[in-house]
Amino acid sequence: MADRTSRLRPMPMGCSIGNVKITAGTSGCLVRRGDEVFILSNAHVFTPDPMEETETRDIVQPGPYDGGSLPDDKIGDLTDYIAIKPEEEELSCLLARSIARFLNSVSRLLRRKSRFKVITLGKEKNKVDCAIATPLSPDIVKREILGIGVPRGTAEGKLGMNIKKSGRTTGLTTGKIRLLNATVRVQYGSKTAIFEDQLVAEIMSKGGDSGSAVLDEDNRICGLLFAGSDTMSIINKISHVEKLLRVEVT
Repeated sequence: MADRTSRLRPMPMGCSIGNVKITAGTSGCLVRRGDEVFILSNAHVFTPDPMEETETRDIVQPGPYDGGSLPDDKIGDLTDYIAIKPEEEELSCLLARSIARFLNSVSRLLRRKSRFKVITLGKEKNKVDCAIATPLSPDIVKREILGIGVPRGTAEGKLGMNIKKSGRTTGLTTGKIRLLNATVRVQYGSKTAIFEDQLVAEIMSKGGDSGSAVLDEDNRICGLLFAGSDTMSIINKISHVEKLLRVEVT
């Protein structure tokens, strides 16, 4: 088995990858838009901040945490991603901000520890944390997922379905889908985001596995792993990923 954190050419899926300004995530699978082929992973793997626009588009393999750097380890360029909407945003209204400053002044005069911040709750929920990168050349990547093989299309996740993933940190792991339409809150640095209509499985991932393709027993891709905790792994439905990025699993 290839070392998932080493430099691999051609690059299979299921190994270390990332934007040159992050740590490391996982290459998920190859997808197609028209005649072009792309590497699929998470937006937080292929961008420095998935809630902001970025000019840093260099993708390296392995990811920077595993020693990947420019120019030798560059494998492609960020092509497209779905920006993540934060749960809370500072309100830009001048009057509201002035009121907040006044209330904070009063609070300081009264020697209170509380401070005020005017925010608006994000009305839109997220469905995906996904991005695609264009490889430097078609022959620099391959469809094979380490420990799994070549995917055989896609499938809809079902309750109790046996699933597997191949990731940079924990390698090949298995689990079952425990929830089909979950709404979850995910931390991104100092911000949080709400995701709806997610698949939830028992714990089958750790940090660095983000971006792993999730497959059923017939090697059909049903989701894209993007978050987890000590008790669960959270997975975007592949149907949402394909629709919003306008791609098809290849």
